[in-house]
Amino acid sequence: MSEQGRNAAAGERQKQHQKQEQQATGRAFQEYGLTRKNEEFMFQLNKQLDAQGATAEKKSALIQQTMDALLEGQKTAKTAKGMFGTPTAYAHELLHPKKEVEAKQENTNIWMLAADNALMFFAIFTIMFGVLAFTSPKALAPGGHNGNAGLTAIIIVALAGGALFGCLMKLIRPKVDANGRLVKRSLWYRTAVIILGLVTWIAVYGLTALMPNVINPVLNKWVYVILGLAGFAGDLYLRSKFNITNALFGSQRRRN
Repeated sequence: MSEQGRNAAAGERQKQHQKQEQQATGRAFQEYGLTRKNEEFMFQLNKQLDAQGATAEKKSALIQQTMDALLEGQKTAKTAKGMFGTPTAYAHELLHPKKEVEAKQENTNIWMLAADNALMFFAIFTIMFGVLAFTSPKALAPGGHNGNAGLTAIIIVALAGGALFGCLMKLIRPKVDANGRLVKRSLWYRTAVIILGLVTWIAVYGLTALMPNVINPVLNKWVYVILGLAGFAGDLYLRSKFNITNALFGSQRRRN
């Protein structure tokens, strides 16, 4: 037999073998109870996975995965085309999955942390003094020294607390070592930083209490409550908008 004849015979045997394989694959899909269109989709998907270089093990897993999804979809009259598009495109998608969208980066910018803390402190103090005015009217009655109940004092204490604890949160976070690994700060270091921050803030709180009433007015109790609620709302918006992670008011997210 000539070389050309042998090549033709080999080509025919290969075609016959492929045909038998395709028939066997088609029968396998029929046994699952797929609709005719879904059977055809699976048949074409099987071919595309081979053509696009899927290993036998990976192809088997992807076929089973798709089959399960189709069987579930058939219960609500969904078709393979409607669920996955064309076999060619879906095979490529299975073999080259898009990277998951990275989680939104946590915002640990020191100014954002300071603003977050300041708003929260402002809300806490204004609501606290507003409630105090409701429960003990004489405590904030006109004529006395306004002290820390004055609006200016509240603002200064809130801003100072925001800045101090914003810095504090940055200082006690784990640091990156020379190998790029996160290393926890020592307990003694964290304790010392927290104590220093608290002492400084208490000092600011004490000094603002000495301010004269003329520059440190006390507002109506309802105004205090409204300002406090506005502060809380503003802080929630700030956290949501800029994805602020703050261990002082709310736990940090755990990383997997």
